[in-house]
Amino acid sequence: MYGFVFDVADRVVYPVEARMERTANRPGDAPRYARHPSWVLDYSLTDGLECRTEFTDWMARPVGIAHLYPPGRRYMERYPAGRVASCCYIKFRGENANLRQAVENSGGFARIVDDGRLEALMKRAIRAAQPGNSSYYRCFAEFARIVELLEQLPPPSGADYQYHLSSDGGESLGRRVRACLERDFRRRVTIGALARELGCSSSTLSHRYRAECGESVFDTLLRIRVEQSMPMLMKHLPLKLVAEESGFNSEFYYSKVFKKCFGVSPVTYRKNAEAGISPPVRGF
Repeated sequence: MYGFVFDVADRVVYPVEARMERTANRPGDAPRYARHPSWVLDYSLTDGLECRTEFTDWMARPVGIAHLYPPGRRYMERYPAGRVASCCYIKFRGENANLRQAVENSGGFARIVDDGRLEALMKRAIRAAQPGNSSYYRCFAEFARIVELLEQLPPPSGADYQYHLSSDGGESLGRRVRACLERDFRRRVTIGALARELGCSSSTLSHRYRAECGESVFDTLLRIRVEQSMPMLMKHLPLKLVAEESGFNSEFYYSKVFKKCFGVSPVTYRKNAEAGISPPVRGF
């Protein structure tokens, strides 16, 4: 059996505006104040721009720096008099837990030092945003790559709102581990093999993963296996087949883990779901 069951309820965002613009500032012009109901990803294409939020002092935003502002965040921009500044920006709506975490800091936003990839993706998304709604999904495809890149931001460097994109993607260990588990959930997974693939010791992997994610690697693996079993369970496939296709070595062990997670057996869960009863998730 092939495919995967996606769990992206807290990661769905979509673009509503993508533009590149040039702004000329005249002597005596006041700083520009902004507050939008949507997310804003703003990228400098020329030097000279200065920005701040209600929580920070003024700071330069030179070429190669992007700012990510959450919905409702008040921020200000100012340009040197007589200069023409260029930037590109994308406004988007929805909610994404990873992006939300990136902006929950002392500055109330994320300052992203780009390695070139973000600029290229933003320009491609803006070029795809031709007049007319018929171009929306071409823009959306490029925007999805931007979100994927931003979800891989490494831990902040220096100020707690500053992030550096790096050529290796900068993924946290937890995200790298989960990606491996989602790829190999049907196979036998060992901490040793996982540690070798990720370039660390088994003890480092176990301790860092628990510290970052709040549970063990195998708790996450079991959760993924149970999640992937659900569509097959609801189709009334034999429990033995459901267990095998989900990575469990027996129907008994699958039922045991399932009951620990949901408080009822797989069959009872299916009957309740078909009757419109949703049992609470208990976890491991």
